[in-house]
Amino acid sequence: MTREVPDMMQPQKLEATAAYLKKIFDESILRNRVMEKYLPATRAVFDNLELRQIHDQIVTEVVEECRAKKKPYAIHHFRNARNKSTVPGDESIIQGVYLEVCDPVRNKNIVIPMETVHNIINHQIPGYVEVMKNLGDSPMGTTNNYFEVGNFLKVVGNLDMPEQVGIELNAIKDDIEWLEAERFRAMTAEEKELDLSGFATDEYETERNMPSLFTILKKMVEWGADDIHIKANCRPIGVLRGETVPHPDFEFFMEPEDTQHYAYRALSEEQILQFEETREMDTSFGVPGVARFRCNVYWAQGTVGMVLRLIPNDPLPTHVLIIPQILKKLVFERLGLVLVTGQTGSGKTTTLASIIEFANQNRRSHVLTLENPVEYVYTNKNSIFTQRAVEIDSLSFPMGMRAGLRQKPDIILIGEMRDQDTIIAGLKAAETGHLVLSTLHTNDAVQTINRIINTFPPHEQEQVRLQLSETIRASISQRLLKRWDRPGRVCSIEILLITPNARGDNSRDYIRRNEINELYKVIETSPYDGMQSGNMSLFEFYDNCVISGSDALAMSDNPEQMNQWIRRVAGKGVQ
Repeated sequence: MTREVPDMMQPQKLEATAAYLKKIFDESILRNRVMEKYLPATRAVFDNLELRQIHDQIVTEVVEECRAKKKPYAIHHFRNARNKSTVPGDESIIQGVYLEVCDPVRNKNIVIPMETVHNIINHQIPGYVEVMKNLGDSPMGTTNNYFEVGNFLKVVGNLDMPEQVGIELNAIKDDIEWLEAERFRAMTAEEKELDLSGFATDEYETERNMPSLFTILKKMVEWGADDIHIKANCRPIGVLRGETVPHPDFEFFMEPEDTQHYAYRALSEEQILQFEETREMDTSFGVPGVARFRCNVYWAQGTVGMVLRLIPNDPLPTHVLIIPQILKKLVFERLGLVLVTGQTGSGKTTTLASIIEFANQNRRSHVLTLENPVEYVYTNKNSIFTQRAVEIDSLSFPMGMRAGLRQKPDIILIGEMRDQDTIIAGLKAAETGHLVLSTLHTNDAVQTINRIINTFPPHEQEQVRLQLSETIRASISQRLLKRWDRPGRVCSIEILLITPNARGDNSRDYIRRNEINELYKVIETSPYDGMQSGNMSLFEFYDNCVISGSDALAMSDNPEQMNQWIRRVAGKGVQ
């Protein structure tokens, strides 16, 4: 079906919207409002702890003022970045990458690319043309990104937003949503009516007057839980912003037979037989209209328990995660190995899924995923996906990789590099002209390289080191932190790029010569190339009043440097 819509990359009637966004940017940046109070309050303060405490307290006070007045506040992310406007004839340099607008009353937020903010304020254009580039900054095409009108109205609609802004935005909302859907219509099938027949309360649950497993999962998702624990002699428990909390709507305590019943409802007959033999089971499943779940079922002291990780139906966009733009360039590399690392529960899968989804929308390619179990299920947009579960669709990672190379993939996602066979398969795929993305459990981007090499016996390490030096493109390490300004979490990301133009010696030579620790200096001295240390990322969030000073210091691998930077914010210089 065709439909005539105006060109949303041309000016629209958005005078009130432009004025409102400019007012938010000029008057409501959280850091600016905090610094107005912070510098006078710390004029006679020199103790590091007291400086952090005063800063955190003032952030809380400013947010409370916004809440009381029902006004939004804003955060200017990566404000030191510079990008040239893509509007013809506009030679402006746009400062920063994202503008996050927060509703302190209902704890909602929206992250808007600064190019969109600039175009609305200066040209009344509700979007911008994004130029895609690879790590070498070669152009790889363009795409139109539109203002998320619906989400913006949900965030500021009940605050101090002028009525005329709502009128202007609602006038273009349907056209923008149609353009977004039309972009992928050729590859995306029509949505089917949801079939919930398999998720109704069964006879066992009815007899015991219990909610079904799927009722529990739905309420947990609506509540905001990231993880869900089903354990004998406990109430249904969710992990809410990093803290384990019983769900207030479920006051019953589950008996061992109840948790076993719930676990078996999530497993197929074949999986139940395997679970009873191995006493462990990893699986994933989706509840239509709710979410997908990665599930680990286990025995503990004679009872069955399960832990479920929430996987949204759609991967979050890169701007929503507030991740550096350099990560988007990685998906346009022709070949190489990209590793996303961190502790369990640090959001590695979410970041990787966001990057893959960006490729899905902006690169015409074939993406092969090998996971155990399959977590995110992707909808074909500009790319097509082949998603295989190890032990179900393929007997092992190496076998799946060997078969996968005959399927002509452009991008290969390996769920986790957990053993020598998987690492070898990933390195070979990267050597033979594929872009390979995977995860690993390490604490920083540099030590990831040592971790891979040390997986092998000493007599094989030199060969692996040479292979790794030739194939690795990026090592990304991340940590999740609680936000200080509002409920939620942010991801601190350390980025090491293995590129010939890194400052100092060639990064690949450091790996070949086993001078891995020299890569820390490369990261510290190469922000222009898109690299950043963990401390740089943490300090960016602290300086923007997103995380507390205590959390920035506690998560830092270099507390002395972090203390110096925190003192600099207070105007104390380096002491």
